[in-house]
Amino acid sequence: MSLESKIKQIEKTVSAGIHEVYSGINRPDYGVPPKLGGDSPEQINWLVTLVLILVCVSIGLGLLLDNNCRGKEMEGRPRYWSILLLLASYLLLIPGLTNPVFSFSIVINIIGHRKVVEPEAGHPVCTETTTGLADLLWRTGSKIGAFLVILFSMVIPAIELIMLILGETFRFASARCAEVFRWVIIWVQHRSKWASPDMFAYVLLVDLVRTLEHDPLILSRARLEIGFSCFSTFVITATVSSLGIPLPQVSLESREHPSAPMVLRLFGGKGVAFLSALLSIVFVPLFIKGLQSPCMSFHIETKQLFPPYGPLPESAKPAIDILDLKNLLKSETSIVSCIQDYIDRLSGWEANTFVSLALLIVCVVGSTLMDMIFLVLAAAELAIDRPDGPSKHLGHTWIDMARVLRKLSMMDVAMVGVYLVTVCMSMYAKYGVVVSLEHGMMTLLAAEIVHSVTYHVVESACSHLELERELREVELEPLAEETPKISGCCSTKWRLMQSLH
Repeated sequence: MSLESKIKQIEKTVSAGIHEVYSGINRPDYGVPPKLGGDSPEQINWLVTLVLILVCVSIGLGLLLDNNCRGKEMEGRPRYWSILLLLASYLLLIPGLTNPVFSFSIVINIIGHRKVVEPEAGHPVCTETTTGLADLLWRTGSKIGAFLVILFSMVIPAIELIMLILGETFRFASARCAEVFRWVIIWVQHRSKWASPDMFAYVLLVDLVRTLEHDPLILSRARLEIGFSCFSTFVITATVSSLGIPLPQVSLESREHPSAPMVLRLFGGKGVAFLSALLSIVFVPLFIKGLQSPCMSFHIETKQLFPPYGPLPESAKPAIDILDLKNLLKSETSIVSCIQDYIDRLSGWEANTFVSLALLIVCVVGSTLMDMIFLVLAAAELAIDRPDGPSKHLGHTWIDMARVLRKLSMMDVAMVGVYLVTVCMSMYAKYGVVVSLEHGMMTLLAAEIVHSVTYHVVESACSHLELERELREVELEPLAEETPKISGCCSTKWRLMQSLH
């Protein structure tokens, strides 16, 4: 072939390529944003409003009944607001399981071609419900992921409800039943937040897809759906309602004085305070670093663009490299960046944006940080407390608040949820869509371990001293009944003399 023929062939090839690019750019749908499944933002806002009305009415009606209709037959039973809130939360569980929880779609406009990224072949829009995700995981061979989704979202809520019903049925049956179901209710109070850890991961996942946007090269849309709203509200309301269930009273007369926790036994209250302060010093930098570091990433491999998945010929690979599309198709998010992104989107007035911020700021960050602060304050109070146990005022308040916040603190739940979603999304890896954990998750895990150790050390010390004080009061009751009623400055001395005898 002559040189002139080769030049003409190159010109023809280049001309055909330019024509193909030009034709693609002028297609009517070239710059059109992708469409999402599920409900519209307006419908979601109305449905979330109805959900909030249901929750508020349940609490308000319950408080009204507690103030006006609570008789002696309800003594020792849960408050009406707790019962009605629990019923409302389980009503929300049904649409939370059956409605879509998230929806996302991604379009790549490259060299005149419009490529819709399909996480699953034949499904240009990824819209999933909790039950549908479990079924899809099972059918695609990810049985561990399906088992975890079913366990957290269906089995745990069912077990909690059964346990609460049994606990109330046998609350006053016998002393043994009271003791058993006291531990059952405590277990439910601590485990209610574990009903759906993946809700936190969906918040991060939607943020990851949104940050892929590089108009007009990459168009991405993502939205949290009504299933997310209902399930998230269920988790919060079920946890709060369980806190309103009083623990069955257990007789202390037959109990022996328990042995003190090791730290308290070896170092006393000051040792507990020193150790908690040291742990808090370790916790703060880990917590801050973990919140700022990427904890989850979303990556679309460029093989989505080439046969058999995409329309681009193999010869287009140099152009892909020049555009640095490989890096543009990857996004990372941290807790802090995710919060900032949702704050920036508040102007859109989407209800789930407010729900997501409440989950991240209040349940993940705020509750965990405040719990650590109250634990340190409770430990500091132990260092200056009297030998007969924690203070009945200040220190007791700190540890009580720490116990409540521990049940509401969901950093551990969020981390499990992120891991669960990465396991579930692994079925899309064969199509070139990869969701993975990042190093920030390990830092948060270290911070949560420190938090858990601090809680165990301080709470066990406070619980031991509280129980010791209660047992001592029970032992002194018969003595107080036999002691003559002496008033004045000699009364304390008289009681001491009687106790020595």
